[in-house]
Amino acid sequence: MLSHPLFRNFHQENPKKPSLLYIISLVCGYVIGSLPTAYLVVKQKTGADIRESGSGNVGGFNAFRVTNSKLIGYLVGVLDGLKGLVVVLLVEVFVGEDFWLKAVGLFGSVLGHNYPVWLGFKGGRGLATACGGLFLIGVSYTIVWCSMWMLVYRLKKDILLANVFCVIVTPIILAVIPGTAIQAVMVTTSEASIYVQFSIFLSIILLFSHIDVLKTFIKQKTA
Repeated sequence: MLSHPLFRNFHQENPKKPSLLYIISLVCGYVIGSLPTAYLVVKQKTGADIRESGSGNVGGFNAFRVTNSKLIGYLVGVLDGLKGLVVVLLVEVFVGEDFWLKAVGLFGSVLGHNYPVWLGFKGGRGLATACGGLFLIGVSYTIVWCSMWMLVYRLKKDILLANVFCVIVTPIILAVIPGTAIQAVMVTTSEASIYVQFSIFLSIILLFSHIDVLKTFIKQKTA
């Protein structure tokens, strides 16, 4: 796909102002990512405020816990994933195909999901939203994360602990595996080293949404 002529022409006429394109990508990502899908679905289904039920997390897993419906949990997960995918697609079509433009758009969508202004900045953890966007950037992060998650969950039987562990180790694994393995599943043209840098930033954002889990784990270990 080609970027939209409006923004492509702007970039050509203003080569010293690419930062505006990144701001557009970030804001677009945040606005779409902040759509409170779990809140709206649970509210429609049960009338409950998901922020005040279960773990209080505004995501698919808590939507399942609050409604006791796997269908609702999966639905919320898919909708959250679509937010990330739609953002990256819109950035590619209307802003530009540059790797970092799409990456910044995805970062914005994850931040919007995790800290939505509409819900007092109380949102989800961003994993599904990140996964959705990665389908249009490169899926090596997803492959490594999911593979490690299944292993850790099988050993510990703790979903949130597995989340935290895999968010931390995924960039490390991507940094040591052959770059050809990363390139093999890239969707957006970029060097493997650039993708590793991207994975570090993504993990930092995701880790912040799991700080409560990390604090609880540390407290249990030091008690």
